[in-house]
Amino acid sequence: MKFVAKEDYKSVRLFLQNFLMLSKKNIHKINMEKEAVTLNGKIVKLEETVKKNDVIKINIILAKSKYKINDEIKITKEYEDDFLLVVSKPFGIKTHPNDKEVEDNTLLNYLIKDYIYLEPIHRLDTDTCGLVIFAKSPLIKSKLDYMLEKKYIKRFYSAIIKKYIKPQQIMTNIGRDRIEKNKMAVVSQGKQAITNILSCEKLNKDFYKVCISLETGRTHQIRVHLAHLNSSIVGDKLYSKDFYKFKNMYLGALKLEFNHPVTNKIILITSSLKNDFDKIIK
Repeated sequence: MKFVAKEDYKSVRLFLQNFLMLSKKNIHKINMEKEAVTLNGKIVKLEETVKKNDVIKINIILAKSKYKINDEIKITKEYEDDFLLVVSKPFGIKTHPNDKEVEDNTLLNYLIKDYIYLEPIHRLDTDTCGLVIFAKSPLIKSKLDYMLEKKYIKRFYSAIIKKYIKPQQIMTNIGRDRIEKNKMAVVSQGKQAITNILSCEKLNKDFYKVCISLETGRTHQIRVHLAHLNSSIVGDKLYSKDFYKFKNMYLGALKLEFNHPVTNKIILITSSLKNDFDKIIK
C-alpha cells in the first residue's frame, strides 16, 4: 500500500504513528519484518527521515479478515479505491456478524469474497438502509476510526414520517426502556443524545421526508427522538403503531461527506437506495 507524505516527519515510525494512526502492535510488526517499508523505492528502517512528497510503501499484510462467504445477494458499491469501499446496505440485513464462525447473512459476508481484508468503520441497524464505509487494510481502518471519533465523517439520514416537524435540535438522554427491554427511550438517567432535524419536506398528503444529522450515536437514536416528538418513522416495527402497513422501515443513511484519509480530497456520496424512498410516495 502506497502513501505520499503531506509534510516532513522525523522518522517513518512517526509517519506510521501520526498520519496512519497505527497501533504500537502493528508498528512493531512492520519493524520486525524484512523489506516491510520502502521510501522512494528504497528499503529503509523505521528511523529513516521522511520529507514532504516522499513516497512510503508498506509491503506486508498486517491482518486478514476471516468471515464466512455468502454470495447470494449482490451489494451496490457506491465508491471504491485502493484504500476504502463504500456500499449501500439494503433493508433487513445486519452490517457484520456477531459470531464470525456461525453467521453468514450479513453485509460483510456478501462482500468479503473479493478482499483479503475488509472491516466496517461503523454500523447501521438491521432495519436501516444506507451507506457503510469499509477499510481495506488495518492502516486505513486506524485512520478512519480516528476520523469517525473526531466527527470528521459527516453522515446524513433521511426518514419518512406522517407528521410535520420543524427543523430543530433535539437534545435528551436516551437509555433502555424500563418495561420493553428491546426498546430505547428518553430517560433522565440515560446518555446524552443530540439529533439535528435539518429540514422537513412535504411529499404528498400522507408523508413528509426529514433530513437528519447526528452529533452522537446512541442506539436507535433517530427512531427514539422522532417517536418522542410523536412522529415515528413509517414502517418502524418498534416505535410506530402502524408499522404493519409497510414492509420496510423508511430510515436510511443516504449521504456521506468526508476528506479522503490518504489524498485529503473531499468525498461526497449519495446512496442509490434513495430511489427506494421515492417509491413510497408513488
